[in-house]
Amino acid sequence: MPKYLLDTNILIYYLNGDKTAIEFVDKNIDMCAMSIISYLEVLVYPYDEEEEKIVRDFLNLFRVYAVEMDIVNSAITAYRNKKINIADNLIGSTAKSRGLTLVTRNVADFRAMALEILDPYAKRDEEL
Repeated sequence: MPKYLLDTNILIYYLNGDKTAIEFVDKNIDMCAMSIISYLEVLVYPYDEEEEKIVRDFLNLFRVYAVEMDIVNSAITAYRNKKINIADNLIGSTAKSRGLTLVTRNVADFRAMALEILDPYAKRDEEL
């Protein structure tokens, strides 16, 4: 059962070989999911055929949440209140509606949504 919803940036960092993202995802892979929005955002990059297969195989390891009406309604409310961009809004609303902790490095993008957020980079960034 998923506990975490991975934001697009965490998936991209993982695919780019970022140590912090790899450690978090590999340690928690069975508890991670993503929004269909993140799936789309990762795959719009113009990969060559071999790279795209690798990326799709990776993304298909996770449960992917569709955008259903309860998520849309939550996103409408959040947008009206704080003008959070639509993609982030739908990702945040997915986490909130499904009772998941959003894993992101872009905490500021979601702070106004009143949801559980985990930044796996927070401790590392404080040390820099």
